[in-house]
Amino acid sequence: MMIMLMWILCAVLGAGVAVAAAMLLGRSERSREGSFNPQALTFAGGVVLSSFILITGFLIVGAWQLQSLARSHAHEEARVLAKAYARAGDLAPPDREEIRARITQYTHTVVDIEWPDLAHHHASSAAWRQLDGVQAALGAVPEDRRGSAYDATSAAVDDVYVKRYARLADLDAVSPRVLLAAMITAGILVVVYPCLVGMTANPRNVALLAFAGAIVGFGILLVFQLRDPFTAPLNVGPSAFRDALERYSQLK
Repeated sequence: MMIMLMWILCAVLGAGVAVAAAMLLGRSERSREGSFNPQALTFAGGVVLSSFILITGFLIVGAWQLQSLARSHAHEEARVLAKAYARAGDLAPPDREEIRARITQYTHTVVDIEWPDLAHHHASSAAWRQLDGVQAALGAVPEDRRGSAYDATSAAVDDVYVKRYARLADLDAVSPRVLLAAMITAGILVVVYPCLVGMTANPRNVALLAFAGAIVGFGILLVFQLRDPFTAPLNVGPSAFRDALERYSQLK
């Protein structure tokens, strides 16, 4: 409900800016006379609108690609965790139970502790310690109980580190602030420009400009909701790791 109110508020705010601009700037003598060059007005208006569309489109596409990349990295790490858990099943019973328990604990920590921390742009130190604990437990396996299963499990755990680093690297991949500022500025110009060049503040024109303002406000909010892949409401969730936990229960 709160998220829906945010969308509505941003659209209403954009419409309000447009209406205020129409009422304040659409009553000048030049607005009444309409003494601007039509060709110049068309060109300038096209530049303003194109600027907003270009910047907003660039930011949305970039943010969407980042979301897809973050989701892909999460699934890759979860897949390798399930692989490590499966390979550990071929170890000697004492080692198998120890390694699998530590992998399960690490996965639970990623879901329950680390994922909320990602919204604040930092990883969980507890998750790092638990993953290091998996590797330490493997290193403690006696030489006489090491074999092909041990090597396969160790290689899978090494892959978990690689995938984890890739997932955490997505924390720093956010849209530049300067582009966000440019988008907001262009959006304001889109709704203010008609008033500046002579639009009369009659009910029909004001209604059309209010609609344009609402679309601009909606687009700006969409960019802000998408720009960080780990921040609600349009964030990447830990579903891949929950699926991995379910997969653990299926493995003998």
